[in-house]
Amino acid sequence: MNSCSGCHAQPAVGGTSPPTNPRVAVATLDGAENVVPSFITTTGPVRVARFVRNRDGTPDGGVYDLFVISGRTDAPGCTITQPDFAAALAQNNVIFRIPTPLFGLGLVENVPDSSLEADQAANSPLMASLGSRRKFNRSANDGTITRFGWKAQNKSLLMFASEAYNVEIGVANELFPNERDDIPSCLFNPLPEDATNLSDSDASGVPASAYSSDIVNFAAFMRLAAGPTPAPPTASTTHGQQVFSDTGCNLCHIPQHATGKSIFTNQSSVTFSPFSDFALHDMGA
Repeated sequence: MNSCSGCHAQPAVGGTSPPTNPRVAVATLDGAENVVPSFITTTGPVRVARFVRNRDGTPDGGVYDLFVISGRTDAPGCTITQPDFAAALAQNNVIFRIPTPLFGLGLVENVPDSSLEADQAANSPLMASLGSRRKFNRSANDGTITRFGWKAQNKSLLMFASEAYNVEIGVANELFPNERDDIPSCLFNPLPEDATNLSDSDASGVPASAYSSDIVNFAAFMRLAAGPTPAPPTASTTHGQQVFSDTGCNLCHIPQHATGKSIFTNQSSVTFSPFSDFALHDMGA
């Protein structure tokens, strides 16, 4: 896609797939010569495609670019090709993800690891009796719990934003400074393409934002976006909540968390309802 809000759009900027899929038009924008894969339709969801296995049978799981820049008026001479999605589909080798809403992620980022670990410890015996297992993904650098991305692989919203900017939009940045395809005939910009501005461009009217890179601004947007407010309860939803708990859904979809101390106004000691434990799960057979 060519913008974050193209995919994160419903019901507002920062949400999930919009009713009309904008990627169909982007496939041939400015002369691009992409073929729209069969799993991308005008009225279908925005999808990210991953291949399950490499050609040699080893596990893959990486995100593959839907489109390439070949043929675009601003990419003369570039001849990279799209992945062979048709063949991968025929081999049952493609899995999909859709955009997750970004609302309230600043609160998620500020939940202490100790709180997540305490919830897991309290619920683990009952989860085990139900045949389910879970574990936290942890940073290889400092061992703390990571919680953003498809497999909770990113430690912070800054890392989350920078990965998406590189993988979903193709913009190299200060955290992901290399192009994913480095064929010389397809490199048109200095790297990284997004970087800290060392002079005030006055693009936003706010000096701190103008000096900051795109990914810093993206992270600030997510950190300060409010989480959803639960609707007032009704007899039906109260009954549904009871069934939800009786079934054991609440063991993983933990209804409430509380933030720790925050540098942001009104985000310290906030109780909110993300309905998640931010762990990786094996649901058994």
